[in-house]
Amino acid sequence: MFKKIKLLYLYLFYKKKFGNLGSRVRILGKIHTTNPKAIHIGSKCQIGHYCRIESFSNYGKQELSPKLIIKENTCIEHAVHMYCANSLFIGRGVLIASGCMITDNNHGINPEKENYVQQPLMFKETKISDGVWLGENVSVLPGSHIGEKTIIGANSVVSGSIPPYCIAVGNPAKVIKKYNFQIKSWEKIND
Repeated sequence: MFKKIKLLYLYLFYKKKFGNLGSRVRILGKIHTTNPKAIHIGSKCQIGHYCRIESFSNYGKQELSPKLIIKENTCIEHAVHMYCANSLFIGRGVLIASGCMITDNNHGINPEKENYVQQPLMFKETKISDGVWLGENVSVLPGSHIGEKTIIGANSVVSGSIPPYCIAVGNPAKVIKKYNFQIKSWEKIND
């Protein structure tokens, strides 16, 4: 009974903070948010303990208009870090394992200017399509697009586009298998 009351309390607490928090969202513990009004979470999502879900409205003198969207039935495990400065989209039914990092931005990288932390943010739309599974400690970098029902192996770094219905692993993540609908099986990709 106490657990149900705690979950209800957390839901009601975050319902006031977020731009849109769908029904039957399960927030399992305290999460850290920045600019939660720009964060939209669909119905029946689950968010684990110690997550950081952030969207920046400004960075130094840089004014930003972020939009972070998490669609329905997505499961976000513990200690996941998402941060958005422009556009970060996570589709329906996505499984995000513990320790993942997903972003649409990074610091400027000009070595001739001030310290990196003081340079304006650079950003590119990041999109994770419906039904994707991100293994433990996956990093999804700015501008990455992951296709529908793709699996990204643990500790991989996604830094570009991964097609739908694939398995990708490594740093940078490379496709090693593709699902064959005719034989209903995963097939190795020949290099």
